Amino acid sequence: MGKFRDLPGAGAAVGAFALTVTLGVGGASASALWQQSATATMTVSAATIWPGDVLTGFTCNNNNNRTHATLTATGTKTPASLTYAALQADGSYGPSYNQAVALGASSTVTLDITSPIVVANRSTARLTIRVTATYSDQSTGIATAVVDLEQGNNSNKVTCVSTSL
Repeated sequence: MGKFRDLPGAGAAVGAFALTVTLGVGGASASALWQQSATATMTVSAATIWPGDVLTGFTCNNNNNRTHATLTATGTKTPASLTYAALQADGSYGPSYNQAVALGASSTVTLDITSPIVVANRSTARLTIRVTATYSDQSTGIATAVVDLEQGNNSNKVTCVSTSL
């Protein structure tokens, strides 16, 4: 094979290449072949993650002899599910229990001495219960209730102490 400089137009090609590199002409397009870049834009709507006050009310009421505590969560819409769990001594919440959801914006959990959450925590005199309402758009509302479990005299009392949203 002959030398490169002996080829017709080789000098012009080398000159054009040197001029392109020196002046930077076509540098952006040449650079694009060697570099990749991407820009992603994410828009987060506060209403999607933090929909505001989906729970508008939360109460704990007792029957006359205080053997039943009824927790009522009222929201802006009907929840898809309602779960509740008891605060444990280590600061975590124990197993969650599911509650059937009523049609409408209010759902209730009725606790007595035979309720699984009370049976599982019977040795605890004061029980903090977290109620979580989950809606079809995956937003949640969380409220807590504190109830006393009367110990030692078989009175079977489950007494409301306080609630908070």
